[in-house]
Amino acid sequence: MPFLTWDNSYSVKVSKCDEDHKKLFSLLNALHDAMKAGKGSQLIQQIVKDLADYTKYHFSQEEMLLRQTNYPDLVSHQAQHKAFVKKVEEFQSEMKGGNFSQSINVADFLRDWLANHIKKTDQQYSAHLNSNGIS
Repeated sequence: MPFLTWDNSYSVKVSKCDEDHKKLFSLLNALHDAMKAGKGSQLIQQIVKDLADYTKYHFSQEEMLLRQTNYPDLVSHQAQHKAFVKKVEEFQSEMKGGNFSQSINVADFLRDWLANHIKKTDQQYSAHLNSNGIS
């Protein structure tokens, strides 16, 4: 059973963003599966790196759309993105130092943050982007 399952309640009605979100779900599920199966630290670190890299890519693409359409809450949206990236980078640093003790807590944090951010924050831009011809 996936750690986080995509369904239409997560859709922001912008196909590129939805596809990116699905990819993030997939990476998070791969991380959780690797942790649960006791996979080696190198694999877990690689998945976290992939997740961090894709998250940064997605955030930059999303913020570009919001900037192009003069989204009124862009600054607070970016602040949430920056806080998330900082947290993931802290986790990466801990893992590089050999500390995997909080791995499950971090996976839970990532799942909860991603689900809540999409359902609450990202869905707020849906109508704005759609009204600006982005779907």
